[in-house]
Amino acid sequence: MIKAHRYAAERNNIMKHIDLPQKSNPSLMNRFIIFSVMLFFAILVTGSITFILSMRQIIRTNKTGELSQMLELERIKLETSLNAEIAIVLKLADSPLVRRYFANPGDLELEKVAFEEIASYRRAFSGFSIFWINDIDRMFYSDDNESYWVDTESPENYWYPMTLQETEVYNFNINYNPDLKIIRLWINAPVFDSERKPIGMVGTGIELSTFIDRIYQTLSDRVELYFFNAHGEITGAKDIDLVIEKRQIDEELAGVGLDILKTAKSYNIDGIQALDYPSGKIAVGAIPTLQWHAVMLMPDSLSDYYTSMTALFLVVILIISLIFIIFNIFINKFLNSLNKTMESLEAASKVKSNFLANMSHEIRTPLNAILGVTEIHLRNDALEPETMDAFQRIYNSGNLLLNIINDILDLSKIEAGKLEISVSKYDIASLINDTVNLNMLRIGGNLVGFELSADENIPLNLFGDELRIKQVLNNLLSNAFKYTKEGLVRLSVSAESEGLKNGSEAMLVFEVSDTGQGMTEEQVSRLFDEYSRFNTEANRATEGTGLGMSITRNLLHMMNGEIFVRSEPQKGSTFTIRLPQKTAGPSILGRDLAESLRKFQASGARQLKRARMLIKPMPYGSVLVVDDVESNLFVAKGLLAPYKLSVDTVTSGFGALEKITGGSSYDVIFMDHMMPQMDGLETMRKMRAHGYTGAIVALTANALAGNDEMFRQKGFDGFIPKPIDVRQLNAVLNEFIRDRHPEEAKGYKPETTALAETSEITPELRRIFRRDAERAAAALRETLARGDLKLFTTTAHAMKAALANIGEIEASRSAFALESAGLEGDMDFIIANADKFIKRLEAMAASQPLAEAAGADGAEIREDAAFLAEQLQIIKSACEDYDEAAAYAALDRLKEKPWKPETIAALDEIHGALFLHSDFDRAAELAGAFREQVQTNAGEAALG
Repeated sequence: MIKAHRYAAERNNIMKHIDLPQKSNPSLMNRFIIFSVMLFFAILVTGSITFILSMRQIIRTNKTGELSQMLELERIKLETSLNAEIAIVLKLADSPLVRRYFANPGDLELEKVAFEEIASYRRAFSGFSIFWINDIDRMFYSDDNESYWVDTESPENYWYPMTLQETEVYNFNINYNPDLKIIRLWINAPVFDSERKPIGMVGTGIELSTFIDRIYQTLSDRVELYFFNAHGEITGAKDIDLVIEKRQIDEELAGVGLDILKTAKSYNIDGIQALDYPSGKIAVGAIPTLQWHAVMLMPDSLSDYYTSMTALFLVVILIISLIFIIFNIFINKFLNSLNKTMESLEAASKVKSNFLANMSHEIRTPLNAILGVTEIHLRNDALEPETMDAFQRIYNSGNLLLNIINDILDLSKIEAGKLEISVSKYDIASLINDTVNLNMLRIGGNLVGFELSADENIPLNLFGDELRIKQVLNNLLSNAFKYTKEGLVRLSVSAESEGLKNGSEAMLVFEVSDTGQGMTEEQVSRLFDEYSRFNTEANRATEGTGLGMSITRNLLHMMNGEIFVRSEPQKGSTFTIRLPQKTAGPSILGRDLAESLRKFQASGARQLKRARMLIKPMPYGSVLVVDDVESNLFVAKGLLAPYKLSVDTVTSGFGALEKITGGSSYDVIFMDHMMPQMDGLETMRKMRAHGYTGAIVALTANALAGNDEMFRQKGFDGFIPKPIDVRQLNAVLNEFIRDRHPEEAKGYKPETTALAETSEITPELRRIFRRDAERAAAALRETLARGDLKLFTTTAHAMKAALANIGEIEASRSAFALESAGLEGDMDFIIANADKFIKRLEAMAASQPLAEAAGADGAEIREDAAFLAEQLQIIKSACEDYDEAAAYAALDRLKEKPWKPETIAALDEIHGALFLHSDFDRAAELAGAFREQVQTNAGEAALG
């Protein structure tokens, strides 16, 4: 009961620092409103477009008739005026009195009579101007201007010789009056004597610009009107400058997209033709009398839509809007309670997911030390059988706990929708080999046989999520071994291609069968329920959570696969998986590979000898481990030791970058994520910016949902979560070192044993932690004093893992609480709790024993100074020669004698430089300086 209360209190304390988003998604009501608004706008847009297109067609049709009528009317008006003018001119030219006067311009009596006749015409047609010239004195007379002499040789008076010498009846010409700023159209007719000899001319004129202005006043600028001649020159327009400049009609109306002159000439001379152009309607007609053409444009306008149809459409839109508003108000009452229920369920789901993710993260941190240190000891063949068995039990239990945590994380990812399928090319033989190798360890002491069969026609290379396929197969095989005490477990792999796309796809078929307990129909129906285990009474002692089959079904569903179950109580079960995959070439597994895989037949008794992994040494490989906590470096280097790699370590991103910019290159760089000043992501980016292309693998305890995808997307080549699984580590080393050095790898065989550097793990971890704690305490005080919240948070995060490594779980939780507060910016919590935590760190660092052999103050220990100086000289020389084995041998010899705490501290610093950082120069320097100090102290003691 007390434990339950403590657990609840711890959970509540952690949950206080989890900042749950209040509403990560819109509520149901908000989603409905968004849908309603989108639907309304869809109807509005669709209806508006339909209405506009329909109205445009109607308007264009109406404009066709209207424009044709308008142009015809104006054409008739102009021709009527012209015909009246022509009639006047012809009457005057044919008048006997005018002819006699033109023949005798000096006869004043005759002049008087002629002028009276001309005046009578002027009175009869008061709207027109009349002029006359005889060819004798060439004086220009008009009814509204004083007479003047006409220079017929002047080019500007071209109309005079043209009329007298070239015209039979009448002609036309246009001129511009700059004083009045008007354009006049003149009708000129020659006056002949009785012998048809031209003796003068008469004429009349129309103010064409005034005529066009009246048209625009009548039409209220709804249209544009232009007259032009057979050469395309504009002869009449609202803009007089176009006439003066003789602007071409096609140039002026280039935006219409039609050849106006060609179009005008192609139609009947008496016809009016209306045409569409992109922004309106255009009509073209002829003026036969002048041998001109007229064009009238009516552009589209917003005012075209000012109709009763538009008003009706707006009323309909208003009614629809009111319906939507009323409907949303009505439905709000119905959805309100449902929305609240969904929000509460969503909040509960987020609390659960965050709690599971944070708890699994917190459990992983101490597991890093447990599994790492245990794995190092399991490689030591010198251990007593009882000790080896104890470590094996610890490792198996820790591994089981890690599997449970992984299941919880996978389930939380699936529920949160954050688990993604990552498709890449993989080798089917490697997939089967890795899966079987892993599951051989599950047989244990049971009398269970294992058989594997693989169809030789399976495509060798496929595209899919290899990791998730392995996870599915591991779940099925682990259950088969778990629930089969004796008998046989079988795995068969085949492929089908019939009915699939042209050989580019294959249907993988995995079948896992066993002769174990089997299940009833009811148990099979509940097999894929979450948190459900079958036959609980009979399987109380069986380890597991019941999550594996639910995760299996979800993963297969995400990969478009299927799973089928056949089972019978006491006879066993058969699980069949059908999984579609894309092929990556024509190669197949082949007989030799299939036969090699079939050789994985074994019994539980034989498998007991395979309790530890086979490791293939890689002395040709090089690795850099980057971590700001030395205890983590210690564990990582211990796990890497059996591979006989060249291992460098640095405690910061700056150190890693210095290595790379200095020309160093590694097969693999294991990069911690959270480090002060420059974290793993930034360090990786800067390495890439400097052109480094080697493999960089993320190594972090932050194994939260989505982090693996995030690291790969950011540019990392792989991801290993803490605690380090030696199988994952082995897979990374095989991929980036062994497989990339095939020639060197041929010379080394797998080894089942690999001694750790030292069996005194716990004291050394504590000594390393002492340095970590001292540095962290100082850094926390300094960052808190200057308000550097980011560095404070990073340091607390680092100490969380370091404290867990030495079993200080309560202190680790305090570090986690400070880290969470730092991430949330909760300065009140930090100020209230930081000082207590820092003091605890300082006390723990000061109280850590330097060696079991030392007394409280080392006063009773008598040191062998000569032996110490001799071994220090050996260490110094070995480090100068880069002889790692000789240096370690000397350090091991020194461990056989008792030493004072300060001596142990100095030796530990030398060992750290050599083991953690492979810094031979630093180790040689430390050994030489300490040897001189020992000799000096020994000399002073002799004199004393």
